[in-house]
Amino acid sequence: MNWLAQINAIGLFQNVYIIAGRGGAKTTSILAERLQEMVYDMPGAPVALVADTYTNLQKNVLPTLQEGLRLLSWEEDVHYRIEKPPYDHWEPSTNIISSYKHTIIFFNGFNLTLISLDRPSAAAGRSYVAIIGDEVKFFREDKIAKLTKSVRGYQVKYGESPFYRSQTFTTDMPNPNLIGEYDWILKHKKRINTKEIIRVLQTGFVLNEIRVEYVHAKDSGDKNRILNVKRKMERWEERWRKVRRKSVFFWIASSFINADILGVDFFSEEFETALEDVNQAILSLKPSLTAGNRFYSKLQEKHFFLDGSDSFWSENFGIRDDEDCRILAKLDRTKAIDAGMDFGNMLSMLIAQDGRKREYNVLKELYTLPPNSIRELADLFLDYFAPHEHKILNLYYDRAGNNYRKTGQDLASQIKKAIEKDSSGKRTGWKVILKSIGQGNIHSNTEYNFMIALLSEINPKLPKVRIDQFNCRNLKSSLELAPTKIANRNHRKLVVKDKRSEGLPIHKLPSQSTNFSDAFKYLMCRAKWLQSAKATQRPHIGSLTTSG
Repeated sequence: MNWLAQINAIGLFQNVYIIAGRGGAKTTSILAERLQEMVYDMPGAPVALVADTYTNLQKNVLPTLQEGLRLLSWEEDVHYRIEKPPYDHWEPSTNIISSYKHTIIFFNGFNLTLISLDRPSAAAGRSYVAIIGDEVKFFREDKIAKLTKSVRGYQVKYGESPFYRSQTFTTDMPNPNLIGEYDWILKHKKRINTKEIIRVLQTGFVLNEIRVEYVHAKDSGDKNRILNVKRKMERWEERWRKVRRKSVFFWIASSFINADILGVDFFSEEFETALEDVNQAILSLKPSLTAGNRFYSKLQEKHFFLDGSDSFWSENFGIRDDEDCRILAKLDRTKAIDAGMDFGNMLSMLIAQDGRKREYNVLKELYTLPPNSIRELADLFLDYFAPHEHKILNLYYDRAGNNYRKTGQDLASQIKKAIEKDSSGKRTGWKVILKSIGQGNIHSNTEYNFMIALLSEINPKLPKVRIDQFNCRNLKSSLELAPTKIANRNHRKLVVKDKRSEGLPIHKLPSQSTNFSDAFKYLMCRAKWLQSAKATQRPHIGSLTTSG
């Protein structure tokens, strides 16, 4: 454990709010330790484990939490079971569990309900005695406030526990300049009482020393000594439990709290390759980037929607299931779909479809990183959209994807073939229509002016773009973080998109590079919409003339 995790283990405060840098072991050390103590302290109790998306819960939060429990010697199917009923010899739960879907059950009946903000139906009508949330910078304040109201009930049985009605929220530093990041956790700083925290820690340290003394007493075999130390330990445990009630611990820490484990190379790479987010993600400093620095300056909260998950399929897809397109509430599976694609070191694909009242919904993002390539991306598409009934895909892409088309070696033809035929050469039923054949370069000035017109939503001939905030998380980040720079073109100083982020290490490309923003460009900058925008707009100061 790093020192911050040790403080939390000694204190086990009722309410904990921690902002810590990337790699700070928030989940493996702090959340896992608190969860294990909750299990022991409140047998049979129902607790909520919350994340922003179910995908994040599946791929990040739960595996990391399990790693932390493993470090504490707890194993799946021994100490807890995921979406499975308990063993017959385990203790029963206090609450009635009608289905173990989205549930983790522990050996003493303690149970976690897995909740994500993109699937709020999982929490409907339930009561909990505590709430745990990870990456809470993605939690809208009104949504988490509504969820915390369900932390109630079972007061008679658990009211004496210091964990009763507790909140445990962790995250890295939020950036309120970005759409979909919220800094409400900072409000809890004013709740901390320093004297109270010191009292909890002093009591905890004394108790810890007595516990060590008790171990030595048991080793000695002296029954009188064991009894005396045990009585002293019980008195101090009661004092410790008493001072912890209503305690609030708030802390901001950099990634350096975990430097001994992360090692020098981690920090060297982060500082050498990170662009604008290193102060925020590593040092936990408040961000300073403003909308004026963004290439997509007209992007607003209204361009994203939060209700993209179908409630029926939200209940049916569990934590160990692979989701497919049936989860997309705004997808019409009886109609063709569009895709925008960017070819490069990272292959990026965005799936979209016309919606209601001029809305154009960007529904899903897919990508592959080296060494995976076109075949793997096609397989991701085929698996996810297998239930789609009208198997027509209109593909918009970079003109470079047409290179070597005469020999059939162009990237556009390769992705078309890979979708229309699986790895064994069998036809899939899909027909891919290449929409960018013969298309010229989409210059940066064209994209810049078009995006202003598109996102401003003034032109009635242009669609209203709506992006699934949860299923297109990397696209959202790419659009928000795409910065500008000044370039000299024909003796003019022009604003251009700064694409240095595309040279980041491979694992950082999805969320921190401009790749997905380029896939969005190819999806939206189609001939009819470009023409509609050009007919009504005036050139903007700083229009771009470089190829994008």
